[in-house]
Amino acid sequence: MKKKQSVDSLVSLIFRTISYITFFSIILIISIVIIDGARFFKPSFFFEYPKKAMTQGGIGPAILGSLIMIALILLISIPLGLLTGVFLSEYGSKSLIGKIIDIAVTSLSGVPSIVYGLFGLTLFSITLGFGTSILSGSLTLSIMTLPVIASSVREALVALPRELRESAFALGAKKTETIFKILIPAGKKRIITAILIGSGRVIGETAPVLLTGAVFYSTKLPTSLLDPVMTLPTHIYFITMSYGVEAQWMAKATSSFLLILILIIYLIAFQIRKEEKNV
Repeated sequence: MKKKQSVDSLVSLIFRTISYITFFSIILIISIVIIDGARFFKPSFFFEYPKKAMTQGGIGPAILGSLIMIALILLISIPLGLLTGVFLSEYGSKSLIGKIIDIAVTSLSGVPSIVYGLFGLTLFSITLGFGTSILSGSLTLSIMTLPVIASSVREALVALPRELRESAFALGAKKTETIFKILIPAGKKRIITAILIGSGRVIGETAPVLLTGAVFYSTKLPTSLLDPVMTLPTHIYFITMSYGVEAQWMAKATSSFLLILILIIYLIAFQIRKEEKNV
């Protein structure tokens, strides 16, 4: 008995040590990236265009481009993800089409981002003629975000007490009324968390946007959805690949700002999830 307890304690110690090493390694990496880039922050950096071969100026167009794309992505993916999750949870659990959609959603979650980029380039940019544009990039990233939102909506609805549905039906509520007026509001915190996590993921994607929606440098702000934009991750990529040491400060500063933005999104998501658990 003592030998078994000793082995269990050793295993627990090993896993605890690995967890601490992983945690502090992540904190160290995040801290280095943020501190190394944050020293270049100044008000003009967040509003100006890049100047003199990316050695001066700021990232104003890249910030605006990323925000526009995120807004359009959420506008497309939230309704589709919500409806898909509702269908899988409430209607498709026993039907053939429901099982096919379930497999498709699960499979899409593991597809590499470059594959989404090639798909978006082929379908949206070339076949549909949208070219390199906000619309092509947003549609491509919406497909990436869809499985995250759909899976989370389904899990949120499935996790709700069965009595909630039965009580609604007993009071004469229709199926659609039960779903949209009772179940979805009851699971809204989980759904919002999923949306935020999906946003945090796509705001840092490079390959899909590089192939479908972003340009190296833009001399004007976009005036339509068919215009290309600069984005934060592609801006970092272009500077790192194409410019020398004099421009690397901008890549570091942009990386720091992007990481801070993603951390803020995730912290909000975790806080919402924490509040849900405490209810």
